[in-house]
Amino acid sequence: MRILLFDIDGTLLLTNGGGNGALQLAIENEFGLASACTNIDFSGRTDRSLLVEILQRNGLESSHENQTRLRGCYADVFPEVLRQRGGRVLPGATDLLHRLSHRPELLCYVMTGNLQETATQKLRHFGLDQFFRGVFGGDHDHERDHLARRTADALVDRYGDSATDDMIVVGDTPADIRCGHAIGAKVVAVCTGNFDRDSLEAEHPMSVHDDMSDVTAIYEILTAKRCAAECESESSETQ
Repeated sequence: MRILLFDIDGTLLLTNGGGNGALQLAIENEFGLASACTNIDFSGRTDRSLLVEILQRNGLESSHENQTRLRGCYADVFPEVLRQRGGRVLPGATDLLHRLSHRPELLCYVMTGNLQETATQKLRHFGLDQFFRGVFGGDHDHERDHLARRTADALVDRYGDSATDDMIVVGDTPADIRCGHAIGAKVVAVCTGNFDRDSLEAEHPMSVHDDMSDVTAIYEILTAKRCAAECESESSETQ
């Protein structure tokens, strides 16, 4: 058994700023603001941390009650904002997931900073939900490493102690790489988000790719123990 943990934004798809747009609309609607400030860096963050920062930047108390109000409104408006903004699945992602789905020993999950609800909305909108057994979202975690550890604990509860012996995280940010390392996972990184190859390689992932368009190469890394070991060795030799 091998568990594959995929990030969403910048890894599998782009929403053309749908999350930012929905959060701005949500805080303006819910708290009666004329023009909310949501100009913050979303990359590698959890939505829990974003909700807190957005409330604070707009002069609102980041209480549990306010976070709950903002979160609820955000989830409500997000599907319509997503339809308006559009977006796209990134090159190779659908083909890769389709090929992986034919390998019963591979368990594919999403591990994302998004709220579980909005992550599911994104996957359904772009037709990717069929490829995943579930979503571990950033509903409860301020830090990406905490999300990863909570995910690992949940997988152990579900599949037993050996569940975390062979995991690979696929992501597009340094935070994805670091959180994978925090739970002893190998990491495959792609340069389809906001970080270039040098920034990703500095965190020592197993391999870095411009995108997923070379489906066969990434498929072999994710499925073959021998190939994964070779890639890890090559990575260490270049450090």
